[in-house]
Amino acid sequence: MRCRLLKRHLKLSAPLMTAQGPISERTVWVVALDDGAGRVGLGEAAPLAGFGSETPEQCREVFSTVLKALTGDFILNWIDRGRPDAPLGPLEKMLGGAPCARSAIEGALLDLAAKQMERPLATYLSGDATGAPVPMAVPVNALLGGSLQEVTAGAAELMKTGFTAFKLKVGGPTTSVAADVERVYAVRDTIGPEAKLRVDANCAWTLDQAMEFAVEVADANLEFCEQPLAAADLDGMATLRRRSGLKIAVDEAVRTTADIGRVAAAQAADVVVLKPMFLGGWRPTKQAAELAASCGLGVVITTALEGAVGRAHATHMAAAIGLNERAQGLGTGIFIAEDLTAQPLVVVQGVIPIPQSPGLGIGSLRG
Repeated sequence: MRCRLLKRHLKLSAPLMTAQGPISERTVWVVALDDGAGRVGLGEAAPLAGFGSETPEQCREVFSTVLKALTGDFILNWIDRGRPDAPLGPLEKMLGGAPCARSAIEGALLDLAAKQMERPLATYLSGDATGAPVPMAVPVNALLGGSLQEVTAGAAELMKTGFTAFKLKVGGPTTSVAADVERVYAVRDTIGPEAKLRVDANCAWTLDQAMEFAVEVADANLEFCEQPLAAADLDGMATLRRRSGLKIAVDEAVRTTADIGRVAAAQAADVVVLKPMFLGGWRPTKQAAELAASCGLGVVITTALEGAVGRAHATHMAAAIGLNERAQGLGTGIFIAEDLTAQPLVVVQGVIPIPQSPGLGIGSLRG
């Protein structure tokens, strides 16, 4: 059994504008577990500190400790348990506070286990002993950002490729509420009345600004508004939700499973957006999704602009949980100029088909 840690810099084909500024490159680490029989399990860590993860430096420091404890015996014993949601034993304490590193370690173990069992990762994660079918295609939204002309042109092109759900980035220091409202209606006019349209403010607004936005876009038929206020302002989001009637989703407000309970208790949202990369992988994501469902909250799984390995893990998780009705935020591969593998999962007519091949189904790493 051999373990490798590979660092990669993924350039975006064009900067993605967010409320916290543009993102033009991602630094990621890939954990590769080779069982010596031709099977390699892959996991990815893609930290993005401003959005809720550890810093890249912290991530690397954690790996320097954890990988020494990731022995062949540990790997074999963990896989032999046959429980994809099993804790990582003594590694859990080492990985505390480093969710991206945990995602990578657990992800590599899961991919290797699924490959050894010759099953797609989604079916392995689902624990399908009941015989319940696992959806092998996950609907996704297209992500739009930039000027009015850029988002309308982008929406028009993406519609031609089969997308029927769109997420528009709003908010930020260089745009006004009025300008965002104009962009919302321009995109709505472009995609027509039937397509789904959601917006994401990444904590950019005050309550007054969010209320102004909600009033002005009342006729735009938004699916939901994601994280309009600061992550900690659950009372403000509850007030916005109650007064405006706008459906609210939370993203930055959910970084642990316990956050789901706080959101539900405050009645601050209708939907929770779960990023497996920032939650720490499959085990906490599964727990968060189950708790959200029990609280009557919708669930959307999204990526964090990671590479092909991280996106594939998130897509298999969405399928395993059965999230095949609402569009998920998994179609961000179009932003990566050169990906980690030559065979990443791709969007086809607005959905990501999941291969029937064992594990992630994305081939081997480049280089």
